[in-house]
Amino acid sequence: MASDKALAPARSAGRFGRLIRSARSRGPGYVFYRLARRVAEARYLRNCFKFCLVEIFSVPVSQLKCSRRIPRAFVVRKAEERDLPALGAYFSDPQRVRRRFERRDICVITLAGDEICAAVWLAIGPKDYREDWNDLGCVFHFPAGVGWSYDGKGTRWGAWGALMGRLPEYLKELEIAEVYTLIDCGNRASQESHKSLGYRPLGTIGCVGLLGLALRIYRVSGESWQRLPQQAGKLVFSTRQNATSP
Repeated sequence: MASDKALAPARSAGRFGRLIRSARSRGPGYVFYRLARRVAEARYLRNCFKFCLVEIFSVPVSQLKCSRRIPRAFVVRKAEERDLPALGAYFSDPQRVRRRFERRDICVITLAGDEICAAVWLAIGPKDYREDWNDLGCVFHFPAGVGWSYDGKGTRWGAWGALMGRLPEYLKELEIAEVYTLIDCGNRASQESHKSLGYRPLGTIGCVGLLGLALRIYRVSGESWQRLPQQAGKLVFSTRQNATSP
């Protein structure tokens, strides 16, 4: 069996080949961003350097394009207290899952038997969303009637589609008229998936930080970059971590 040292050049060549293919298909800007994100996520640089670009998407609930056909193998429902152990294992962070339940965020899950195979979290306004503070240094305020979808995950073929098929009825039950979400600019698959459901990009937020100093910028599609504004759509931005909803 070849040693790790012997395999290292082949792995490096494979990564280089993937970068070349990405540059050809998605452009050099995409490759630069993915490389910068890897540097920012490195353990030894995480506390002194940050670089992140995310796109804000939104959709009126009445315009969500979701199939109503749910395969019989799946059951879609809101998670309950009894699901906490399984959810903690699914998201690999039991404490974070419990904190989300304690602040009354809602998790909609797809089950195959007793196994969770897709899940998405919903924060219901008026509320603050601050889970991306470490990357963006920004808190998002949103009013009543607005929902924030985050940390969506599917691990079995068809499970995510089943969840999306039932999600609009839960949103209407919660009296949510519009949903917002953030998607990393390097995650093209998720962007295209959300667009196919009716989501439309609102703008892009970028954050570059070094040794505790951060520059936060914002761009509406087709316009130039500017310093982070106070509001976009129904979202109000704050750069104070201890901010509370107005």
